[in-house]
Parts: sequence; structure tokens; C-alpha cells
Amino acid sequence: MRPIKGDQNRKDWTNRLFVWSLLLFLMPGRVASANDDRFKADCEKLIGAGKVVVTYTDIVPAEDSSHTIKSLQSMSGKANDAYHSVYGLTHAEPAFRYEINTRWRISPEGQTCMVADVSVKLGFSAMRVYLARELQDSCRKNIVREHELEHVSTWRSHFRIAAKMLEDPLRTAFSQPRYYPSQTQAQADLKPWVEGVLQPFQKQLMNGAAAAQRAIDSPAAYQRVTQRLRTCPPSANGS
Repeated sequence: MRPIKGDQNRKDWTNRLFVWSLLLFLMPGRVASANDDRFKADCEKLIGAGKVVVTYTDIVPAEDSSHTIKSLQSMSGKANDAYHSVYGLTHAEPAFRYEINTRWRISPEGQTCMVADVSVKLGFSAMRVYLARELQDSCRKNIVREHELEHVSTWRSHFRIAAKMLEDPLRTAFSQPRYYPSQTQAQADLKPWVEGVLQPFQKQLMNGAAAAQRAIDSPAAYQRVTQRLRTCPPSANGS
């Protein structure tokens, strides 16, 4: 049975109404998506990538000869080691500081893009070389000092090299802007974002430095120092 003309007109009108309704439903999403893409493109073009600067500040270690062997042994955590005498000790306080500056763009709808410019400063708050008070003659004192200065040199070179090696991966990590529904959310995420990037690098740096320090204090290294000390002439107190 063929539909009458009036029924066909009503059917065509219903179909057109459905299509118009569907377009109206989809249009806000398409416009928002286009605005989002345009906002991101403008942001990346105008705001640019995050800037990263990593610097190392050197330090000259202080020397302290006021502590006894027993005192240094306690400071080193080996007070109960009857087979190990501590003639020297190096104490370093590593410093890993950072500063953040942000650049923003905010759309009329409140969308926010943010980049972080990060400045990282590596160095030491303090560094001190302890030489046992009992080391009265220059021969023994110089041998122990040389060993401790290996620790100093390793600390300094490790951090100096790290400052150069950190720049590229940090630039990669902060190369792209981040996007947020609002500036409030961007501000809340800033510190967690930056610390989430920096802390693994800091941990890796400290683990590497600690491993390098342990290598200097290996049994073979101690044996070499002991053998050198035995070549020194007897001191005035007979030691």
C-alpha cells in the first residue's frame, strides 16, 4: 500500500526535524573541540616550551683536626668496630634546590595552559674533612688527607657532571605546556608536577654519589692506605 501524499510530507518533515535536532546537539561539542584545538595551537606558538637551567656551585672543604680517632669512629657509625680505626672522615651536605617560574595563557572560557621554567641548583651546604688529632707527623697526615680528598673530589665531580647531564632530560620533561580547565587547577598541580619530575633525578643522583663513595672506601683502598702509612718514619710518640 502506497502512503498518501500528506503522510509522506509529514514523514519528510519529521526526518528533517530529527537531522536538525541532531546537528544542534552535536554543534556545541564540535565548536568546543575546535576552540580547544585552536587554544592549544595558539598556546604552543605564543607561550613556547619551558626553560630549564641547571647550575653547579663548587665548594672548598674546610679541614678539622680537633677530633680523636675514637671520636671519628663514632661519627662514622663504626664505634663498635674493633678492627677498623678511622683516621679521617669526610662529611658532605649535598644541596639540591630548585626555583619555578610559570607562564600562562587563559582563554575567555577559563581554559588555562601553563609552562614551567625551572632553575635547578646543585652543590653543597657544607663540606668538611676531618683528620684524627693523633696524626701529628706530616707523612701520615698527608696520606690520610689524600684519601679524604678523593671523597671530596668524587662528591664535586659527581655533582658537576650531573648538572650537565640533567639539562637535556629536564628540558624534555618540561618541553610541552600543560592544559587545565581552570587556572586554579593549574596552580594546584604546579608543585606536584615539578617535584614529580625532579625527585627521581635527585634520588638517582644521590644513589650514584653514594655508590661512588663506597667504592673509595673498599677493603682494597683501605689496604693501600694502610700500606702507605707503614712506610712513614716512626713519629715522635712512637706510633
